[in-house]
Amino acid sequence: MRLEDGIRFGEHFAVDPTCKSELAVVSHAHSDHLKAHVKLIATAPTIDLARLNYKKFESAELGYHEPINIGPAKVEFAPAGHMLGSAQVIVEWHGEKIVYTGDFKLDDNLTCERAEIHQCDMLLIDSTYGRPRYKFPKMEECREMLNDFVNKQLKGGATPIIIAYTFGKAQEAMKMLGDEGFEMDVHHKAFEAAQVYIRHGVDIKNVNLLNDKPTPGRVVILPPGALRHTNTFGWGRLKVCFLSGWTLDRNYEMGGYRGYGIPFSDHAGFDDIVRYVEEARPRRVFTLFGPPEIAEYLCRLGFKAEAAHFNSGYHHTPREGLNLELFS
Repeated sequence: MRLEDGIRFGEHFAVDPTCKSELAVVSHAHSDHLKAHVKLIATAPTIDLARLNYKKFESAELGYHEPINIGPAKVEFAPAGHMLGSAQVIVEWHGEKIVYTGDFKLDDNLTCERAEIHQCDMLLIDSTYGRPRYKFPKMEECREMLNDFVNKQLKGGATPIIIAYTFGKAQEAMKMLGDEGFEMDVHHKAFEAAQVYIRHGVDIKNVNLLNDKPTPGRVVILPPGALRHTNTFGWGRLKVCFLSGWTLDRNYEMGGYRGYGIPFSDHAGFDDIVRYVEEARPRRVFTLFGPPEIAEYLCRLGFKAEAAHFNSGYHHTPREGLNLELFS
């Protein structure tokens, strides 16, 4: 196994390869994990979402806990809790059990199964929010914050605009708001993805395709960047809300609109990253997609951990004697 434009298992297959590959095992449908591969193995929802962006590929569906053999490897999916169809990839490879979490979240979700924790010999773990300050409110608290924002704007005569990622976060927002009875006008890409969610059994209500301008009294849901390229003349007074874990760090402005932020993340926060490692009890840990300091903190807890680069395989080896007081 090696890290080189993804996780490569000899010449047999690659997991989340970042360039076009003959056979890719794909954890979920976000564009930073999914490319135009020749053939991909993924969950059924991930394949359906992938077809919204890519048309010409072969596919093989793999459900959770339905192991298959690929060359000398046994490959299995487990829920990741990140978005509909998201999967951790568990590989038995030459006597070792390797777990790649992909993007994961241990907290509850409304539109996908909750993540599981799997013990293993080697763990490659998403550490996007691998700093102690990233401690996110529970889903129910985020839902209350979103409902309060929308209610306040509608009662004040403004159109609430929710900025959320096209796949995953947007559908979580639709589920939250639809269950509360709000009607929504949704950007066409997020609307198409919502239809995939509905086909796979997620009960999303009250979604309408956004046309030239929203219907008064409805919530608008747009992906990041869409507001900058949308002609909002005639939309009336607008109030923008960003759904992102990064709103813990900074205020957001997009398309000339400064927005309110709700730190609703579809990734694990710092405490849940550490919890996963402690319960998985791996002999080796590689942290991915986040700051190298999280590996240094895990070493302090007694784990053999390194920060690794997903594309180049570069390993950041923790330094002896490093002052980790900020992580204590």
